[in-house]
Amino acid sequence: MDKATTRFYGFGGLALGIAGNAVTYFLMLFYNQVLGIPAHLVGMALAVALIFDAISDPLMGMISDRTRSVWGRRHPYIYAAAIPMTLSYWFLWNPPDWILVTSKSTFIFLTINLILFRTAMTCFDVPSNAMVPELTKNYDQRTRMMSARVSTAWVGGVAFTILMYGYFLQPTELEPVGILNKAGYQSASWLGACLMLTAIIVSAIGTHKHIGTLGSERPYSAINVAEFYKTVGSILSNQAFRTLMAYAIVWRSTDGLLAALWIYLMSYFWLINSDQIAILSGTNFIGAVIALIITPWLARGLNKRTVIIFTNLGFLFTSVLPVVLRLYGFVTDDRVFAVLLSVNWLGVLLQVITLSLMASMITDVFEDIQKTHHVRHEGAVVSAQTFVEKVSSAAGTWAAGMILLIIGFPENANVGEVATGVVRGLGQYYAGIVAGVSFVSVLLLLRFKLNREQHEENLRRVGTV
Repeated sequence: MDKATTRFYGFGGLALGIAGNAVTYFLMLFYNQVLGIPAHLVGMALAVALIFDAISDPLMGMISDRTRSVWGRRHPYIYAAAIPMTLSYWFLWNPPDWILVTSKSTFIFLTINLILFRTAMTCFDVPSNAMVPELTKNYDQRTRMMSARVSTAWVGGVAFTILMYGYFLQPTELEPVGILNKAGYQSASWLGACLMLTAIIVSAIGTHKHIGTLGSERPYSAINVAEFYKTVGSILSNQAFRTLMAYAIVWRSTDGLLAALWIYLMSYFWLINSDQIAILSGTNFIGAVIALIITPWLARGLNKRTVIIFTNLGFLFTSVLPVVLRLYGFVTDDRVFAVLLSVNWLGVLLQVITLSLMASMITDVFEDIQKTHHVRHEGAVVSAQTFVEKVSSAAGTWAAGMILLIIGFPENANVGEVATGVVRGLGQYYAGIVAGVSFVSVLLLLRFKLNREQHEENLRRVGTV
């Protein structure tokens, strides 16, 4: 696979990074603390949207697998998703004033808009990811492509987060607390929408030349209820797929939890200001860039599972240990910023490596399924990955909302004025959940047996070396 295609494909991750960071890091804060909507209602809106994802994601995958057009079977949906995805994103941060009259009306608006936004994202993400196993069969090339995609998403997402804290969410005369600056969120939504639109279109155009090679092994059966369940059944019968999805659901739930609670932890638990948060986001940027460079190198000659096990265990050191040390008084106020500077970039590095290799591992499952059922279901299989990403975001944000509800975290809270017991509860719940999830994730991953040698054997058996 030529480098230009890898870069164009990876550039599409910018849209996912901006969308993902904005929704997971800022949505709860914006609707809860800025608009005054109870946190559990925000989590409920995400949960309702998730129900629609459970249908739209696999359906989009199956439709994409079977589509025939002059633009192939993937690109029509990628192009079609560009405008709806960016418009619905903009409306998330710019609800009409008449909607905000009650919590109920705001909840309904948020739920409907999230459904539209996530459905449009599905139309872009599922067909786009389904191209990777069609573009290359090579074990390491797939890692390079997914690393480019995931790392670009992180670099773009982190860069946008730096802009949020360093520029858009600055204190003003009307709003002295930067993270509560409503106008800042709305100004940022314009930039975010434009960048997302550009990333989707550029990525689609950059991979357009490969359309003629992407549809040679499509399923020819029509889509109906019976075929839907048959396809799902053939995919779920694969042990490697089941194991990887179980691992992904458990591990990635920490993504949504960390994203939704990150600003609460930074502002209320660690007590650092917006400028310091912007600097920390800069170190995260460094971690994401390093991951882009070293992930293909780490995976070369090694099995992807082995690398992920070590990165998962390392994540405990960067995410849980500092919180525990803070709770027990070993990290005092004057040491907080130095401690966070030393571990934040490493935490992002480990996360990006994990997500890149996880995405690459799912592409290796296609041939493992094909050798048994003699049909490839790229779109259907990838839709499971996309659905897991949304599950993690929604489940983590819902869990964050429940934690805030359980500990009694106040709405419209001023930094430094939240009760000590509430702040300690925030840290305790976060550290406990992340530690438990990390250990369970490693145990699940140990059951994944599809390695480099088995992948090459699968290629030989299906005749697509």
